[in-house]
Amino acid sequence: NLDFLNLPPYIDEQVQKRVDAANAKGCVLRSIASIDVKSKSVQIRISEVPNHHAFAVSPPGCSCVRFFTRRHERYPLIIQGPSAGADSTASALLAELLQRTRGISTPRSLALIRRGSSGAFLHNKHSNSMNGNNGIL
Repeated sequence: NLDFLNLPPYIDEQVQKRVDAANAKGCVLRSIASIDVKSKSVQIRISEVPNHHAFAVSPPGCSCVRFFTRRHERYPLIIQGPSAGADSTASALLAELLQRTRGISTPRSLALIRRGSSGAFLHNKHSNSMNGNNGIL
């Protein structure tokens, strides 16, 4: 078993050499996963990317995904956002809780409404937004 918190010094030295070599070229190292749907292949590797690349400038804790499609062949569609951490974990847990409580809500339950946003909504199935209460009982 390998203890990742106490790696042998030679591993740190090898990684530092790769970091220095990439830096000399104006690049940084990033862990990159590639999925090729056509060939049904998956690759995960540590690669050099230029300092101005979307993968290089993504802040820590963010994931960056590029989609190359027929429509986005020259300029890929890029989606970037938090990959882990307290905020995204809390959001996921809240979304799961809200999803699970939909089936057990009562007529007295309140609806959670976020006006003017694209956030998730929990509407009480017994409420009627046409009665002037905007879904809140």
